[in-house]
Amino acid sequence: MNASVRYPIALAAVILLFLLSGCGKKEKSVQEHNASTATATKENNVSTAINRSSAAKNNRFMLTDHNGISHTVVMEKEKLLFPDITKPVVILHFFSTWSDPCQGEAPYLSDLQLKYKKEVAVLGILLHPDNYLEELDTFVSKNNLAYFISSGEENDAFAKTISKRLSLPDMLPIPLTVIYHNGRYYKHYEGAVPVEMLVHDINILLK
Repeated sequence: MNASVRYPIALAAVILLFLLSGCGKKEKSVQEHNASTATATKENNVSTAINRSSAAKNNRFMLTDHNGISHTVVMEKEKLLFPDITKPVVILHFFSTWSDPCQGEAPYLSDLQLKYKKEVAVLGILLHPDNYLEELDTFVSKNNLAYFISSGEENDAFAKTISKRLSLPDMLPIPLTVIYHNGRYYKHYEGAVPVEMLVHDINILLK
């Protein structure tokens, strides 16, 4: 083979090798980018989970409504403390917007809050708030609610902690109404409870 033929062949081989090398680097670069993105996403998810579970580890929760008003809850061995609530009776009401019994109880919980505004604090805890935030405004306005409703990201972790304390399953029976007096557990009701029973309990605790 003469030189005039060998040189073009050699040049073509060099060019082909360069192109293949460039494609390999590009493919490697894309793979590295995808791996980096996946790692960052995983780290962000882990960080979010850690932040949400840190409250449970520290036995402290922040219940926050959609207006930014919040109440701190501190778990102790024998008590559930509400540092910013001075009323002796606290009623925790775990609910969902889609539940008929929850909707049925909402108006008379408002009546209780208004009737015992100096002695009782009713705290509604929306379960799985991320899924039902859009329905919450309608729920509040439809039932003319006059008590605090927590829709914050720590609701579910708080509900899980309460369920363990009450030896209830993770899938809470709703509505779930739990009564505390000066930080101490008094009684809880699984499912709908007549308002007369809550009034009876409150009057006993306030004697």
